[in-house]
Amino acid sequence: MFDIFLRRIMAFLVDMMILILIFFGNFMFMVTSLNLEIGNSMNLVEMIMMLALQLFYVIIYFIYIPIKWPGQTIGKKLLKIKEVTQDGKELTIKQYFQRDFLLKFLLSSMTSGFAVLFNLILLTYQLIRKQELKALQDMIVKTKVVLTK
Repeated sequence: MFDIFLRRIMAFLVDMMILILIFFGNFMFMVTSLNLEIGNSMNLVEMIMMLALQLFYVIIYFIYIPIKWPGQTIGKKLLKIKEVTQDGKELTIKQYFQRDFLLKFLLSSMTSGFAVLFNLILLTYQLIRKQELKALQDMIVKTKVVLTK
């Protein structure tokens, strides 16, 4: 059980590093393509464009990629784990949207990372109690993370 705990944490860190690089690249693209000067504030249209692009990248990363690689993001694929339903079936687009976009990305962003800390505490508690590891998003959407071959 400790193995899957570490794999989940490492996969999360890999995915977050990739998203940070994508967001930084998006920011630099916006700065250079719109001839903005770093330090000056963006106007509303520029901010909306940047946010729309970032949401597009997040949807690609957390919904499109796991559909193409059933249940896996790049981090999960590297660490040989995947998301499945409680009965071991593949997730639907709606479940990916709820689990990974709304409950993982958006909730973490809106709570300034508190949801990530909560999940870490929850998973650690479950590990100590030798319970099945279920993060908040797993409990709500009724999914689990399993090892792949």
